[in-house]
Amino acid sequence: MRWFQIAAALWGILALSTLPASAGDEARLEILGFSGDGRYFAFEQFGIQDGSGFPYSEIFVIDVHADKWVSPSPFRRRDDVDDANGFDPATLLRTMRSANRAAAEPLLTSKGIAGHGQTVGSNPVTELSANPFNMKVNLRHIVPPADDPMEVQLMEYPLPDETCAGFGAATKGFQLNTIYGGEARVRHLDKTLPKSRGCATGYRIGRVISFFPDRQPPVIAVLVHLATHGFEGPDGRFLAITGRL
Repeated sequence: MRWFQIAAALWGILALSTLPASAGDEARLEILGFSGDGRYFAFEQFGIQDGSGFPYSEIFVIDVHADKWVSPSPFRRRDDVDDANGFDPATLLRTMRSANRAAAEPLLTSKGIAGHGQTVGSNPVTELSANPFNMKVNLRHIVPPADDPMEVQLMEYPLPDETCAGFGAATKGFQLNTIYGGEARVRHLDKTLPKSRGCATGYRIGRVISFFPDRQPPVIAVLVHLATHGFEGPDGRFLAITGRL
């Protein structure tokens, strides 16, 4: 092999070594908040889909007392991209999110979603020093605290899915507990893997949001970060566990 062939081969190896590793997409999160009475909670997750490069937005409206979606939510939108006229991800995502928000607005308005609530705990996927499975928070931005702290515990465990196993995905379910005022409560417990969750491979506590409405019991929403089997690597999505204290 001549010297220039060797140099070209080494250059190719070096160039490949500097490319970023393939990775899935991490959804971004916008908290739309609680209704004034604390009965309903809403949030949006959005981003650019890995593989396709298509922008997506998903808006969820949740009955806090029942911890269930309110029909016709969730509002899921993904716009196929024709890049013949250029590809501007930021503009495409902004336009698509606006359209999805317009579709969800009648339900958000009818349920009184008005941005109520405070984020009292946050553990993004980039946080390396915190415990992704345990979080202890004060439920109001009051110093010194006026309430007992609340502890959130998450446990994940194997929950096989035949379809996902065919993709090589070792799927998992999770249990979420809270401890508040000396009372431990199971807030969520998977017995089967919901199809809406895709091929879920891992979980972590993402955010804790609380709200103390007037003359109503306080309410919480725990945003759980969900890792799913994706096209180019693990994708990051969110789901909410809600309830009264």
